[in-house]
Amino acid sequence: MDKYFLVQIKQTNGTISKGVVVKDSFDDAKQGFHAYMGAYAYGHEDGTDYVQCGILNPEGLHMVGEVWDATPTPEPEEVEE
Repeated sequence: MDKYFLVQIKQTNGTISKGVVVKDSFDDAKQGFHAYMGAYAYGHEDGTDYVQCGILNPEGLHMVGEVWDATPTPEPEEVEE
């Protein structure tokens, strides 16, 4: 089987969207990977603060992956002594 699996996850306005897209070649999967990251990561979509995308081969080997995480980090609380 020459299929590749493009795993896509994003969080927009607190809602998580996810999916797996089946591609017929590694080149098609790479193109989909770059298109997904380019469309949703790096602040390109208002309200989106987390994007993860990866490519798995038919044996389940993680071949390519990236995470863009701009979720706000809460300020640490001050400890009174």
